[in-house]
Amino acid sequence: MILVIGEALIDLIGHEGSSQGYNPVVGGANANVAMALARVDVPHRFLARISGDSFGHKIRGHLESYTVDLSLSIAATEQTTLAIATIDSAGVANYSFYINGTADWAWEPKELPTIEAVNQLGAKAVQFGCLTAAIEPGSGVMADWLATLSASRQITLSHDLNIRPSLGFERTVELDRVLALNKASHIIKASDADIEWLFDLEAGADLTNIAEQWTRGGKVLIVTMGGDGVLVYRNDQVIEVPAQEIMLVDTVGAGDTFMANFLAKLSDLDALGSEPVAKLNELTPDEMRSAAEYATAAAAIVCERVGCQPPTRAEVEARLQA
Repeated sequence: MILVIGEALIDLIGHEGSSQGYNPVVGGANANVAMALARVDVPHRFLARISGDSFGHKIRGHLESYTVDLSLSIAATEQTTLAIATIDSAGVANYSFYINGTADWAWEPKELPTIEAVNQLGAKAVQFGCLTAAIEPGSGVMADWLATLSASRQITLSHDLNIRPSLGFERTVELDRVLALNKASHIIKASDADIEWLFDLEAGADLTNIAEQWTRGGKVLIVTMGGDGVLVYRNDQVIEVPAQEIMLVDTVGAGDTFMANFLAKLSDLDALGSEPVAKLNELTPDEMRSAAEYATAAAAIVCERVGCQPPTRAEVEARLQA
């Protein structure tokens, strides 16, 4: 079972230059991961703080329609977070946010399960990242919880950076936060743009030295590069996976779908759980490549759909065969 923790919010989606306004749809990076896991029939729980307002009811209804397991989620009294996603002419989403005092960032230590409770749930991995890992006060509470889980060496921790510079974060503060979370993690996913922003690099900069630092101790780093494909770094090895040719509609939820399907394949290979670094190191390069190719195919399907509509296993396998 995979435990996903993080935000479930409302994306108000519109198109640049359009007079049609914005359509409210359920979003949030971690909610998207949970939906994608549900679509490929991976046992999971989604631990989120979901508001009791009208948007919160919409979120619950939507996630339940995907059979997302919400049994651990918190009924929050704060209002729902809103993200404004404007799709440009190339199909790429640009975000702005209404986040002050909303439900997703109000975590308290008592709302998070102990390592004993996590083990009783049968969880093999925790997927986290994006805004819930970045916005106080909840981000600090979560960081302490993740450090405890990491110290136990009983569960795989997977961190998807998903940096949002449009929120006005200070670069050096974000870098320190990310490095601390990476230290506790066993799998790290970032876009090339995430890393370039954190280190104030030019687009297309060589990331080899950063990848070497981030993968010390047997960690796995996945760098997604949009149309240029994916690089998987592990133990001084680099696995290159090309992007699939697509008819692009938009990129909403593509990275989240990639991460969910990558973990799904690692779960199939029994590569998640106790002594996580050792389990990951037991994977052959071919197995790691296969997992990344599977996740890339799943993300490609999402890019050909409006918003985050993750595929089923059958759809991903058909895509790979084609």
